[in-house]
Amino acid sequence: MNATLKKGSLLLLVVFCFGFKGGEIVELEGYFNARYSANFLKSTQNVKFVMPPGTRARIEETKAFSSGNHGLKVQILSGPQKGQSAWVYYKSSDPDMKLFASEQDMKKEQTTTQVEQASHVRTTRKTEALRTPAGETAEKVVEHITQGNRAVQKHGKPGGPCEGCEVSNLHARDVAPARPSSVSPSATKWTPMASGSDKPVITPPTRTQNPFGIRSIRCGTKTGAYDLCSFGDDPTPGKIRFFNRGPNKIVSTGESRSREWSFNFEGGARQDIGISISDMPNGTISQTQESYIMLFPRVTLPNIRTEGNRQIVTLPNGETVTYNAQTKEVIGGVFSEDGPLTSGGKELSPAKVSYKGNGVMLRIDRRGEEPRLGGGQATITKQGRSCKVPVKDLWPDQSEKSPVHFKYFSDSDFDAYLKRKCGFGL
Repeated sequence: MNATLKKGSLLLLVVFCFGFKGGEIVELEGYFNARYSANFLKSTQNVKFVMPPGTRARIEETKAFSSGNHGLKVQILSGPQKGQSAWVYYKSSDPDMKLFASEQDMKKEQTTTQVEQASHVRTTRKTEALRTPAGETAEKVVEHITQGNRAVQKHGKPGGPCEGCEVSNLHARDVAPARPSSVSPSATKWTPMASGSDKPVITPPTRTQNPFGIRSIRCGTKTGAYDLCSFGDDPTPGKIRFFNRGPNKIVSTGESRSREWSFNFEGGARQDIGISISDMPNGTISQTQESYIMLFPRVTLPNIRTEGNRQIVTLPNGETVTYNAQTKEVIGGVFSEDGPLTSGGKELSPAKVSYKGNGVMLRIDRRGEEPRLGGGQATITKQGRSCKVPVKDLWPDQSEKSPVHFKYFSDSDFDAYLKRKCGFGL
């Protein structure tokens, strides 16, 4: 058997060093999330369905990450999703899959574990990250996730069949509970606020504290080229997002270059109202510049409305920011874009977005990872004054499976913290 393994490893080495041959096969030994893109960040919700153990697939592309792990784009060869393509995550220390040089070797059970060498496979077609296919409706995404959830539910554990398997490790929020049959179809509708002026549209939070843990997300595009997203089996929107894909003064011409704005209000709760900005300079996930912003006091859920060539977003503190409805460039309000997004690289180069409003802004910047996890410091500013505080003070649960809930769901409690740590309050 050792000789067989060495032979398979040598074959893969030759194939990967001299170009993509085709026919390399993986067989899953655990549950895996099938994703739309090679983006495995905790903040990204891009799961199509869940693939059960025994699923076989052919490698089409690979992406190597600085962690030593890999993203594998595969064409599924067995099961209900046969024929579809998806990205899966290969963890070098715990692969939970078998690798074969060909379908013939797979039939002979001649396995190899040299997936590290697969990082040399030539990328046959670049795939844009953080993007849901335009033809994929929200209802279709829900059906994909629900199919996977039914498979997982057979194993009796919410969020995944086992504590150590890929569904659990790569964030149980990706596994969605089926939508209750009691939900009325009309309950899923949500209409943007009526047009009128740049004055904010105030919709107070329905909760103070977010009661939910990790949940799946599904998004559908609305007229005006923005997405409304909801979480789990709750049909109420909890996120507004849109993309500046260029070319313009912020995003220059280039494949996979974009800036994503997300306004988050999961569960209608004050606790987790925030703004995410993701600058994607290229298709390399580890070079994506991630920023997370919170504005205080938190008096309203974000709202969006379109007036001609303008889209006006009401921010959590009641101020507004105005975008060009076509390009998604900032053209007015309390945010300004002070330069183009980075051209790429391994250094931290966050979005050149500044705030000039009257409230308090909390901001965290990180490259290639969820900003709120992983330690580090957050910067808090108010009209020229600023201080830095540990991220762990604000998001105490720094575990991989954290639902990422802000510690201070009450503005008065956060005000007391600010006065103690920074010398100024809300």
